[in-house]
Amino acid sequence: MSGATDLKAPVMLLTGHTGELFALSFSPNGKHLASSGLDREIFLFNVFGDCENIAVLKGHKNAVIEVHWSHDNDFIFSCSADETLGLWDVEYRKRIKKFVGHCGIVNGCYGCGERCIVSASDDGCVKLWDIRTKKQINSLQHDFQILSVCADSLGEFIYCGSLDNIIRVYDSRTFKQIMQLQGHKDCITSVHLNNNGTKLASNSMDQTIIIWDVQPFCQNNTRIESTLTGPTHDFEHNLIKTRWGKGSLLASGSADSNVYVFDTLESKMLYKLGGHSGSVNDVALHPHQPILASCSSDKTIYLGELI
Repeated sequence: MSGATDLKAPVMLLTGHTGELFALSFSPNGKHLASSGLDREIFLFNVFGDCENIAVLKGHKNAVIEVHWSHDNDFIFSCSADETLGLWDVEYRKRIKKFVGHCGIVNGCYGCGERCIVSASDDGCVKLWDIRTKKQINSLQHDFQILSVCADSLGEFIYCGSLDNIIRVYDSRTFKQIMQLQGHKDCITSVHLNNNGTKLASNSMDQTIIIWDVQPFCQNNTRIESTLTGPTHDFEHNLIKTRWGKGSLLASGSADSNVYVFDTLESKMLYKLGGHSGSVNDVALHPHQPILASCSSDKTIYLGELI
């Protein structure tokens, strides 16, 4: 162990994927990391020790765009360019459910409470699915492609980032719009809530990250708390992600091959971290230790200490 964390070394390189990487996610208990990308496979790695690849989950027929863990660490949700979502049993290393209904690339998925998954697609639809029955509970049709989606921890509200530069917020029970967030000047590639659900971070191809106050009562009509710059987008138009960690810590991927880490309270960049040789498409902050994970179009993953 390196001392500052339980990582074996301050920086660990994880390899094995054969295509660009688009997504990664720490398990809630912090023991495992899931990753996915163009090679259609989901890899599971141990976070500590030698960071062994302990499983490869196969079943999607096109790139796996996003992966997330269930709250109990037992399952992984995935969405794919094959127009489907998957639910994977981590212990048995296999897909146990397949969700069919979109007619375009599924750009995002997210756990919505204990029983549901929400998904967003190029077909302009946001769909809510029952995990147990695989049935669609509700669906909304937009005029534009939906590029990103997330939900609060209780599954009450759904946040969607769109090609039309607008973030729309819906009540998950009625699927009625309750809020619009406007301020970006280009399409929104990522939306993510902080741990207590009071702030939303959005990443846009306008080269900005906006921090929004999404509490029910907000005196600021725009709800814009701050605007961060540094991370970039380029001609590849990858859906680059920005993710919250503990408290005010925020990390972002970038087309310039760097990872950016911010203190959102101070609106200050803390770190600009190199190492990758391609666009950094997703990042994740460990739930319990100061560890950052990043994945890239260069087909690699880095785990590193933030000290």
